[in-house]
Amino acid sequence: MQVAVDYQDQRLELEVPDERLVADWHGPTGVAAADVYQHVCEALERPSQYPPLRQAVVPGDRVVLALDIAVPEAPAVLSAICATLERAGVEADAITVLASSAGVDLAHALPRGVALAVHDPSDRPRLAYLASTGEGRRVYLDRLLTDADVVVPVGRLGYDAVLGYRGPWSLIFPGLSDEKTAQTFRAWTSADWPDRDRPRPALGESTEVSWLLGCQFHVGVVPSASGLAEVVAGLESAVLAEGTHALDRAWTFEADSRAELVVVGVGHPGMPTRLENLAEGLVNAARLVERGGKIAVLSRAEGPIGPVCRRLFGLDDPRLAPSALRGQEAEPDYTAAYQLARAIAWADVYLLSRLDRAGLEDSSIITLDRPEEVRRLVATSRSCLFLSQADSARARVAGETD
Repeated sequence: MQVAVDYQDQRLELEVPDERLVADWHGPTGVAAADVYQHVCEALERPSQYPPLRQAVVPGDRVVLALDIAVPEAPAVLSAICATLERAGVEADAITVLASSAGVDLAHALPRGVALAVHDPSDRPRLAYLASTGEGRRVYLDRLLTDADVVVPVGRLGYDAVLGYRGPWSLIFPGLSDEKTAQTFRAWTSADWPDRDRPRPALGESTEVSWLLGCQFHVGVVPSASGLAEVVAGLESAVLAEGTHALDRAWTFEADSRAELVVVGVGHPGMPTRLENLAEGLVNAARLVERGGKIAVLSRAEGPIGPVCRRLFGLDDPRLAPSALRGQEAEPDYTAAYQLARAIAWADVYLLSRLDRAGLEDSSIITLDRPEEVRRLVATSRSCLFLSQADSARARVAGETD
Protein backbone atom coordinates (compact mmCIF):
# COMPACT_ATOMS: atom_id res chain seq x y z
CA MET A 1 0.00 0.00 0.00
CA GLN A 2 1.25 3.50 -0.76
CA VAL A 3 1.32 6.00 2.10
CA ALA A 4 2.70 9.51 2.43
CA VAL A 5 4.16 11.66 5.19
CA ASP A 6 3.92 15.46 4.95
CA TYR A 7 6.49 17.73 6.58
CA GLN A 8 6.49 21.50 6.18
CA ASP A 9 6.31 22.05 2.40
CA GLN A 10 7.39 18.56 1.37
CA ARG A 11 6.03 15.03 1.14
CA LEU A 12 7.63 11.59 1.15
CA GLU A 13 5.71 8.72 -0.45
CA LEU A 14 6.39 5.20 0.76
CA GLU A 15 5.31 1.65 -0.02
CA VAL A 16 4.40 -0.59 2.90
CA PRO A 17 2.83 -4.06 2.83
CA ASP A 18 -0.76 -4.01 4.04
CA GLU A 19 -0.06 -6.48 6.84
CA ARG A 20 2.62 -4.18 8.30
CA LEU A 21 0.57 -0.97 8.24
CA VAL A 22 -0.86 0.02 11.62
CA ALA A 23 -2.18 3.48 10.63
CA ASP A 24 -1.64 6.45 8.32
CA TRP A 25 -2.93 9.87 9.51
CA HIS A 26 -2.66 13.35 7.96
CA GLY A 27 -4.63 15.79 10.09
CA PRO A 28 -7.81 17.73 9.27
CA THR A 29 -8.66 19.51 6.05
CA GLY A 30 -9.39 23.21 6.24
CA VAL A 31 -11.11 26.26 4.80
CA ALA A 32 -10.05 27.26 1.31
CA ALA A 33 -7.61 30.17 1.44
CA ALA A 34 -9.96 32.34 -0.61
CA ASP A 35 -12.72 31.85 1.98
CA VAL A 36 -10.72 32.62 5.14
CA TYR A 37 -11.52 36.35 5.21
CA GLN A 38 -15.29 35.78 5.06
CA HIS A 39 -15.05 32.89 7.52
CA VAL A 40 -13.39 35.17 10.09
CA CYS A 41 -15.87 37.99 9.48
CA GLU A 42 -18.77 35.62 10.16
CA ALA A 43 -17.19 34.43 13.42
CA LEU A 44 -16.79 38.06 14.57
CA GLU A 45 -20.40 38.83 13.69
CA ARG A 46 -21.78 35.76 15.48
CA PRO A 47 -19.48 35.15 18.44
CA SER A 48 -20.26 32.80 21.30
CA GLN A 49 -21.83 34.30 24.46
CA TYR A 50 -20.81 37.85 23.45
CA PRO A 51 -22.15 40.64 21.22
CA PRO A 52 -20.56 41.06 17.77
CA LEU A 53 -17.09 42.61 17.84
CA ARG A 54 -18.42 45.75 16.11
CA GLN A 55 -20.58 46.38 19.22
CA ALA A 56 -17.64 45.91 21.63
CA VAL A 57 -15.83 49.04 20.43
CA VAL A 58 -16.68 52.71 19.93
CA PRO A 59 -15.04 55.44 17.84
CA GLY A 60 -11.97 56.75 19.64
CA ASP A 61 -11.01 53.42 21.22
CA ARG A 62 -7.36 52.43 21.09
CA VAL A 63 -7.40 48.76 20.12
CA VAL A 64 -4.55 46.28 20.41
CA LEU A 65 -4.77 43.04 18.45
CA ALA A 66 -2.45 40.65 20.25
CA LEU A 67 -1.30 38.16 17.62
CA ASP A 68 0.20 34.72 18.01
CA ILE A 69 2.57 34.59 15.02
CA ALA A 70 1.81 30.88 14.65
CA VAL A 71 -1.80 31.65 13.62
CA PRO A 72 -2.37 30.21 10.13
CA GLU A 73 -3.49 32.56 7.36
CA ALA A 74 -2.54 35.49 9.62
CA PRO A 75 -2.77 38.22 6.93
CA ALA A 76 -6.36 37.30 6.03
CA VAL A 77 -7.33 36.91 9.69
CA LEU A 78 -5.91 40.32 10.58
CA SER A 79 -7.50 41.98 7.55
CA ALA A 80 -10.93 40.68 8.55
CA ILE A 81 -10.59 41.88 12.15
CA CYS A 82 -9.23 45.31 11.17
CA ALA A 83 -11.99 45.79 8.61
CA THR A 84 -14.61 44.92 11.23
CA LEU A 85 -13.11 47.46 13.66
CA GLU A 86 -12.94 50.18 11.02
CA ARG A 87 -16.57 49.63 10.04
CA ALA A 88 -17.40 50.14 13.72
CA GLY A 89 -15.70 53.56 13.66
CA VAL A 90 -12.24 52.71 14.97
CA GLU A 91 -9.61 54.58 12.97
CA ALA A 92 -6.80 52.53 11.43
CA ASP A 93 -4.17 54.59 13.24
CA ALA A 94 -5.82 53.64 16.55
CA ILE A 95 -5.20 49.92 15.89
CA THR A 96 -1.92 48.25 16.83
CA VAL A 97 -1.00 44.64 16.10
CA LEU A 98 1.23 43.31 18.89
CA ALA A 99 3.07 40.21 17.62
CA SER A 100 4.09 37.58 20.16
CA SER A 101 7.64 37.46 18.76
CA ALA A 102 9.70 38.32 15.72
CA GLY A 103 10.26 35.96 12.82
CA VAL A 104 7.25 36.57 10.56
CA ASP A 105 7.02 39.59 8.25
CA LEU A 106 3.55 41.04 8.78
CA ALA A 107 4.11 44.70 7.91
CA HIS A 108 3.14 44.26 4.26
CA ALA A 109 -0.04 42.40 5.21
CA LEU A 110 -1.53 45.06 7.50
CA PRO A 111 -4.11 47.59 6.33
CA ARG A 112 -2.76 51.10 5.74
CA GLY A 113 -2.35 53.02 9.00
CA VAL A 114 -2.35 50.00 11.33
CA ALA A 115 0.80 49.89 13.46
CA LEU A 116 2.91 46.81 14.18
CA ALA A 117 4.87 46.11 17.37
CA VAL A 118 6.79 43.04 18.53
CA HIS A 119 6.82 41.90 22.16
CA ASP A 120 10.18 41.67 23.92
CA PRO A 121 9.98 40.00 27.37
CA SER A 122 13.45 41.28 28.29
CA ASP A 123 12.61 44.97 27.69
CA ARG A 124 11.64 46.06 31.21
CA PRO A 125 10.53 49.61 30.26
CA ARG A 126 8.03 48.02 27.84
CA LEU A 127 6.42 46.03 30.68
CA ALA A 128 3.78 47.31 33.09
CA TYR A 129 2.45 45.88 36.35
CA LEU A 130 -1.17 44.76 36.02
CA ALA A 131 -2.20 43.07 39.28
CA SER A 132 -1.53 40.00 41.41
CA THR A 133 -3.23 36.67 40.79
CA GLY A 134 -5.15 34.79 43.42
CA GLU A 135 -1.98 32.78 44.09
CA GLY A 136 -0.04 35.98 44.71
CA ARG A 137 1.91 36.15 41.44
CA ARG A 138 2.68 39.71 40.34
CA VAL A 139 1.65 40.02 36.70
CA TYR A 140 3.65 42.13 34.27
CA LEU A 141 2.42 42.52 30.70
CA ASP A 142 3.49 44.38 27.60
CA ARG A 143 2.58 48.04 28.24
CA LEU A 144 0.60 48.20 24.99
CA LEU A 145 -1.93 45.82 26.55
CA THR A 146 -2.36 47.71 29.80
CA ASP A 147 -2.63 51.08 28.02
CA ALA A 148 -5.21 49.94 25.45
CA ASP A 149 -8.94 50.59 25.69
CA VAL A 150 -9.71 47.23 24.05
CA VAL A 151 -7.49 44.17 23.70
CA VAL A 152 -8.43 41.37 21.30
CA PRO A 153 -6.08 38.37 21.47
CA VAL A 154 -5.87 36.21 18.36
CA GLY A 155 -4.33 32.87 19.25
CA ARG A 156 -3.62 29.58 17.56
CA LEU A 157 -5.42 26.78 19.38
CA GLY A 158 -3.15 23.86 20.12
CA TYR A 159 -1.68 21.52 22.69
CA ASP A 160 0.86 22.80 25.18
CA ALA A 161 3.33 21.00 27.44
CA VAL A 162 2.67 23.44 30.30
CA LEU A 163 -0.96 24.53 30.06
CA GLY A 164 -2.37 21.50 28.29
CA TYR A 165 -4.15 23.82 25.85
CA ARG A 166 -2.78 26.97 24.28
CA GLY A 167 -4.89 29.70 22.74
CA PRO A 168 -5.62 33.43 23.01
CA TRP A 169 -5.52 33.16 26.83
CA SER A 170 -1.94 31.82 26.82
CA LEU A 171 -0.94 34.43 24.26
CA ILE A 172 -1.79 37.12 26.83
CA PHE A 173 -0.22 35.26 29.75
CA PRO A 174 2.46 34.06 29.87
CA GLY A 175 3.06 34.84 26.17
CA LEU A 176 3.13 38.64 26.47
CA SER A 177 4.62 38.78 29.95
CA ASP A 178 8.20 38.90 31.27
CA GLU A 179 11.10 36.43 31.23
CA LYS A 180 10.71 35.49 34.90
CA THR A 181 7.12 34.40 34.32
CA ALA A 182 8.17 32.28 31.33
CA GLN A 183 10.81 30.57 33.49
CA THR A 184 8.26 29.78 36.20
CA PHE A 185 5.80 28.31 33.73
CA ARG A 186 8.48 26.08 32.13
CA ALA A 187 8.94 24.34 35.47
CA TRP A 188 5.38 22.97 35.05
CA THR A 189 6.22 21.14 31.83
CA SER A 190 4.45 17.79 31.56
CA ALA A 191 4.15 15.01 28.99
CA ASP A 192 0.66 14.08 30.21
CA TRP A 193 -2.18 13.74 27.73
CA PRO A 194 -3.99 17.12 27.44
CA ASP A 195 -7.48 16.64 28.86
CA ARG A 196 -10.29 19.20 28.95
CA ASP A 197 -11.82 17.37 31.92
CA ARG A 198 -8.60 17.73 33.93
CA PRO A 199 -7.39 21.30 33.39
CA ARG A 200 -3.90 22.08 34.61
CA PRO A 201 -3.28 24.77 37.26
CA ALA A 202 -1.24 26.83 34.81
CA LEU A 203 -4.28 27.08 32.52
CA GLY A 204 -6.39 28.51 35.33
CA GLU A 205 -3.78 31.17 36.07
CA SER A 206 -3.53 32.06 32.39
CA THR A 207 -7.27 32.65 32.04
CA GLU A 208 -7.34 34.60 35.32
CA VAL A 209 -4.96 37.17 33.86
CA SER A 210 -7.27 37.76 30.88
CA TRP A 211 -10.00 38.55 33.39
CA LEU A 212 -7.71 40.88 35.37
CA LEU A 213 -6.85 42.71 32.14
CA GLY A 214 -10.53 43.04 31.26
CA CYS A 215 -9.86 41.19 28.01
CA GLN A 216 -13.17 39.47 27.33
CA PHE A 217 -13.39 39.03 23.54
CA HIS A 218 -11.05 36.29 22.33
CA VAL A 219 -10.41 34.85 18.87
CA GLY A 220 -9.13 31.28 18.66
CA VAL A 221 -7.96 29.70 15.41
CA VAL A 222 -7.97 25.93 14.91
CA PRO A 223 -5.30 25.06 12.31
CA SER A 224 -5.80 22.54 9.54
CA ALA A 225 -3.11 20.41 7.97
CA SER A 226 -2.24 23.24 5.60
CA GLY A 227 -4.12 26.34 6.76
CA LEU A 228 -7.14 27.23 8.87
CA ALA A 229 -9.83 24.77 9.92
CA GLU A 230 -12.12 26.77 12.19
CA VAL A 231 -12.43 30.13 13.98
CA VAL A 232 -13.99 30.38 17.45
CA ALA A 233 -14.70 33.92 18.69
CA GLY A 234 -16.51 35.35 21.68
CA LEU A 235 -16.34 35.41 25.47
CA GLU A 236 -13.03 34.08 26.79
CA SER A 237 -14.61 31.19 28.71
CA ALA A 238 -16.71 30.18 25.70
CA VAL A 239 -13.71 30.25 23.36
CA LEU A 240 -11.80 28.10 25.85
CA ALA A 241 -14.61 25.54 26.08
CA GLU A 242 -15.67 25.46 22.44
CA GLY A 243 -12.19 25.98 21.01
CA THR A 244 -10.57 23.13 22.91
CA HIS A 245 -13.48 20.87 21.96
CA ALA A 246 -13.00 21.80 18.29
CA LEU A 247 -9.26 21.23 18.62
CA ASP A 248 -9.74 17.76 20.11
CA ARG A 249 -12.23 16.88 17.40
CA ALA A 250 -9.83 17.93 14.64
CA TRP A 251 -6.45 16.87 15.97
CA THR A 252 -6.93 13.75 18.13
CA PHE A 253 -5.59 10.53 16.65
CA GLU A 254 -5.85 7.13 18.33
CA ALA A 255 -4.17 4.06 16.86
CA ASP A 256 -5.31 0.48 17.46
CA SER A 257 -1.85 -0.60 18.60
CA ARG A 258 1.76 0.51 18.89
CA ALA A 259 4.19 -0.04 16.02
CA GLU A 260 7.84 -1.04 15.84
CA LEU A 261 8.49 1.95 13.55
CA VAL A 262 6.70 5.30 13.73
CA VAL A 263 7.42 7.79 10.95
CA VAL A 264 6.33 11.34 11.72
CA GLY A 265 6.30 14.50 9.67
CA VAL A 266 6.88 17.77 11.53
CA GLY A 267 6.13 21.29 10.34
CA HIS A 268 3.36 23.17 8.51
CA PRO A 269 3.43 24.68 5.01
CA GLY A 270 4.71 28.23 4.87
CA MET A 271 5.95 28.29 8.46
CA PRO A 272 9.49 27.75 9.80
CA THR A 273 10.15 24.60 11.81
CA ARG A 274 12.21 24.79 15.01
CA LEU A 275 13.62 22.34 17.51
CA GLU A 276 10.56 22.99 19.67
CA ASN A 277 8.33 21.59 16.91
CA LEU A 278 10.51 18.48 16.66
CA ALA A 279 10.13 17.93 20.38
CA GLU A 280 6.34 18.25 20.19
CA GLY A 281 6.25 15.73 17.35
CA LEU A 282 8.42 13.29 19.27
CA VAL A 283 6.03 13.38 22.24
CA ASN A 284 3.32 11.93 20.02
CA ALA A 285 5.67 9.48 18.33
CA ALA A 286 6.73 8.11 21.72
CA ARG A 287 3.08 7.49 22.61
CA LEU A 288 2.70 5.34 19.48
CA VAL A 289 5.97 3.40 19.21
CA GLU A 290 6.93 0.20 21.01
CA ARG A 291 9.49 0.52 23.78
CA GLY A 292 12.91 0.09 22.18
CA GLY A 293 11.40 0.65 18.74
CA LYS A 294 12.29 3.22 16.11
CA ILE A 295 11.06 6.76 15.46
CA ALA A 296 11.90 8.44 12.15
CA VAL A 297 11.31 12.20 12.07
CA LEU A 298 11.03 14.01 8.73
CA SER A 299 11.49 17.76 9.02
CA ARG A 300 13.23 20.85 7.72
CA ALA A 301 13.85 22.10 11.25
CA GLU A 302 16.53 24.72 11.63
CA GLY A 303 17.80 27.23 14.16
CA PRO A 304 19.97 27.15 17.27
CA ILE A 305 20.26 24.26 19.71
CA GLY A 306 19.93 25.59 23.26
CA PRO A 307 22.17 24.79 26.25
CA VAL A 308 19.90 22.18 27.87
CA CYS A 309 19.45 20.30 24.59
CA ARG A 310 23.21 20.35 24.02
CA ARG A 311 23.72 18.87 27.46
CA LEU A 312 21.09 16.26 26.69
CA PHE A 313 22.71 15.33 23.39
CA GLY A 314 26.08 14.86 25.09
CA LEU A 315 24.88 11.99 27.31
CA ASP A 316 26.41 8.57 26.70
CA ASP A 317 23.30 6.72 27.88
CA PRO A 318 19.96 8.09 26.58
CA ARG A 319 18.14 6.32 29.42
CA LEU A 320 19.63 8.91 31.77
CA ALA A 321 18.18 11.76 29.75
CA PRO A 322 15.14 12.66 31.92
CA SER A 323 17.15 12.83 35.15
CA ALA A 324 19.89 14.93 33.52
CA LEU A 325 17.52 17.89 33.18
CA ARG A 326 16.90 18.51 36.86
CA GLY A 327 17.62 22.08 37.86
CA GLN A 328 17.55 23.36 34.26
CA GLU A 329 13.99 24.71 34.27
CA ALA A 330 15.05 28.35 33.94
CA GLU A 331 16.65 27.80 30.53
CA PRO A 332 14.55 28.79 27.48
CA ASP A 333 14.93 25.37 25.83
CA TYR A 334 13.99 23.33 28.92
CA THR A 335 10.54 22.32 27.64
CA ALA A 336 11.91 21.07 24.32
CA ALA A 337 14.72 19.21 26.10
CA TYR A 338 12.22 17.60 28.50
CA GLN A 339 10.14 16.30 25.61
CA LEU A 340 13.19 15.11 23.66
CA ALA A 341 14.59 13.35 26.73
CA ARG A 342 11.51 11.19 27.17
CA ALA A 343 11.53 10.19 23.50
CA ILE A 344 15.20 9.22 23.21
CA ALA A 345 14.96 7.27 26.47
CA TRP A 346 12.04 5.26 25.02
CA ALA A 347 13.08 4.51 21.43
CA ASP A 348 15.80 4.97 18.83
CA VAL A 349 15.35 8.28 17.01
CA TYR A 350 16.30 8.92 13.37
CA LEU A 351 16.18 12.56 12.34
CA LEU A 352 16.09 14.46 9.06
CA SER A 353 16.55 18.19 9.69
CA ARG A 354 18.60 21.26 8.93
CA LEU A 355 19.88 21.57 12.50
CA ASP A 356 23.59 22.00 13.10
CA ARG A 357 25.12 18.53 12.75
CA ALA A 358 27.91 19.46 15.13
CA GLY A 359 25.33 19.89 17.86
CA LEU A 360 23.91 16.41 17.20
CA GLU A 361 27.01 14.35 16.49
CA ASP A 362 27.59 13.25 20.10
CA SER A 363 23.93 12.41 20.71
CA SER A 364 22.10 9.11 20.47
CA ILE A 365 19.98 10.59 17.67
CA ILE A 366 20.83 9.11 14.26
CA THR A 367 20.90 11.82 11.61
CA LEU A 368 19.54 11.17 8.13
CA ASP A 369 20.99 12.75 4.99
CA ARG A 370 18.01 12.21 2.70
CA PRO A 371 14.30 11.50 3.28
CA GLU A 372 14.59 8.38 1.10
CA GLU A 373 16.63 6.70 3.84
CA VAL A 374 13.38 6.15 5.72
CA ARG A 375 12.44 3.56 3.11
CA ARG A 376 15.13 1.21 4.47
CA LEU A 377 13.65 1.48 7.95
CA VAL A 378 10.19 0.71 6.58
CA ALA A 379 11.49 -2.31 4.67
CA THR A 380 13.04 -3.87 7.79
CA SER A 381 10.24 -3.15 10.31
CA ARG A 382 7.51 -5.66 11.09
CA SER A 383 4.92 -2.91 11.81
CA CYS A 384 4.77 0.73 10.75
CA LEU A 385 2.69 3.78 11.63
CA PHE A 386 2.75 7.10 9.76
CA LEU A 387 1.72 10.43 11.25
CA SER A 388 1.87 13.79 9.47
CA GLN A 389 1.60 17.10 11.36
CA ALA A 390 2.85 15.28 14.44
CA ASP A 391 3.77 18.51 16.21
CA SER A 392 0.12 19.63 16.23
CA ALA A 393 -1.63 16.35 17.03
CA ARG A 394 -2.73 14.67 20.26
CA ALA A 395 -1.92 11.02 19.63
CA ARG A 396 -1.90 7.78 21.57
CA VAL A 397 -2.96 4.15 21.41
CA ALA A 398 -6.65 3.55 22.14
CA GLY A 399 -7.18 2.32 25.67
CA GLU A 400 -3.79 3.43 26.98
CA THR A 401 -3.46 6.10 29.66
CA ASP A 402 -0.56 8.23 30.83
